[in-house]
Amino acid sequence: MDIRSLDELHPQEVEALVARNREAFREVLPQVQEIVARVRAEGDEALHRFTRAFDGVDLPSLEVTPEETRQAYAAVDEGLLKALRKAAAHIERYHALQRPEERLVPLAPGLEAGWVVRPIERVGCYAPGGRAVYPSSVLMTGVPARLAGCPVRILCVPPGPDGSVPAPTLVAADLAGFQRVFKVGGAQAIAAMAYGTETIPKVDKIFGAGNLWVTAAKVWVSQDVAVDLPAGPSEVLILADEAAPPRWVAADLLAQAEHGPDSVCLLVTTSPTLAR
Repeated sequence: MDIRSLDELHPQEVEALVARNREAFREVLPQVQEIVARVRAEGDEALHRFTRAFDGVDLPSLEVTPEETRQAYAAVDEGLLKALRKAAAHIERYHALQRPEERLVPLAPGLEAGWVVRPIERVGCYAPGGRAVYPSSVLMTGVPARLAGCPVRILCVPPGPDGSVPAPTLVAADLAGFQRVFKVGGAQAIAAMAYGTETIPKVDKIFGAGNLWVTAAKVWVSQDVAVDLPAGPSEVLILADEAAPPRWVAADLLAQAEHGPDSVCLLVTTSPTLAR
């Protein structure tokens, strides 16, 4: 942690503190384009090859089995399971209020105007892995898709070195209502959902944040498939004075810092004690 006094900083130094690294995106894009092209041309064969290269594991199957999900429930402690169920219920309660109503308005004899709402047929969601476990990301994409009535809902998540998906992630996927979960991460996962392979179905829209490679892949495939907004590196700016609970401030900063070394986490405060 670096504590700086704002009145001692040059304006250019302040700008550097909040600057976003756009060069990194341009640097990885050519490699992402090659990964997407290989997956599009070679399907599962490319997915297995990239999984060996990037995740260090040779998978016998790309898809999570029902037995793996059952084992995940057994591996998650009761406290975490209770928290995941509570979070899923809160997300469902909130998003249920956002479901639009269909309506027809009579304008003249024999003439009505209105709107109907139909769910996206096939949605593919991505949950990041690697540095931490993100069951919350799984719930935040999966629960709304289930509530919307999307008929096909799949999830891609990077496998660990042992070829497994973290138990909390699998439990969250089950609670969220994902029908199929695949052990595929990175740009190759986005490519697989965008164009389909022998195992992973092509989807109509891709949701979920990931690292720089995932973001670049989503931008690139958006020519052919709908995507949500591209997510950059995590960033947070907290304004707090001496009345703010230090543990709460620290927790909010750490929640973003854990996402990666390129996360930007800033606290602006009038209290040197709080900063320390």
